[in-house]
Amino acid sequence: MTLIQVDASLCTQEGACIASCPWSLIVRGDDHYPAELEGALDSCIRCGQCVAVCLPGAMTNTALDRNEFQEISELKRESDPVAYTMRTRRSVRAFRPDPVPKADLKALLDVARYAPSANNGQNLWWIVTTGRIQTKALADLAREWMRRTYRPDVPDEEWPDEDPVLRGAPHLLLCCGPEDSALAATDAAIAVTHADLLAAARGLGACWAGVFMRALAAWTPLQEALSLPPGQKVFCGLLLGYPKHAYRLVPPRKPSAVDWR
Repeated sequence: MTLIQVDASLCTQEGACIASCPWSLIVRGDDHYPAELEGALDSCIRCGQCVAVCLPGAMTNTALDRNEFQEISELKRESDPVAYTMRTRRSVRAFRPDPVPKADLKALLDVARYAPSANNGQNLWWIVTTGRIQTKALADLAREWMRRTYRPDVPDEEWPDEDPVLRGAPHLLLCCGPEDSALAATDAAIAVTHADLLAAARGLGACWAGVFMRALAAWTPLQEALSLPPGQKVFCGLLLGYPKHAYRLVPPRKPSAVDWR
């Protein structure tokens, strides 16, 4: 059984589904239409990104029920804007190259500082790359960690010239705090979630920087490049920029598991 089915009469070959797959399971085939890697069905995490981002409706993911996707245009933003943002926000992995104005980045973090923190500690701070040059320097270091970790036998010249870690995002936001704090990790996750949702509400695209965080924990050159003050630690991060592709659908999610008492 295959993972994807593509209606060639509708597909525009834009490649939004290819760019949006978190595990890069979809590639461009010899005929330029989307195709899947071997074993894609078993590796798919059922996020629904490939279907949700296909504006002409050409993509089908056989692991998901197409009838459970919801048209974003059918949701009422005005009646409940917070719920609308929480439903329609997606993890963006394809960005336009133009940077976000620094004033807009400042405004985003100015609101994120109101996120709750344990005992009202308010002891978090941020590292923000302000453009593609600064972001690419960190992306290249993380990419080198990935190459050495997962494909050490592949010569440098054969490694694809891509950004598999930061996905070409113009900005990286890293939330930092005291290394010895037992609560800073939770505080940082709450703060980044606030920033993530606000970014979506303001037309920006964001994605949690999980791969970058793994690279940071393991790769000394990346740690040295950030040059954190003693006793401080990066707890989580966010890729940020203008999304390259729009989404038409909200993918299905499992029903809430609740033990009512």
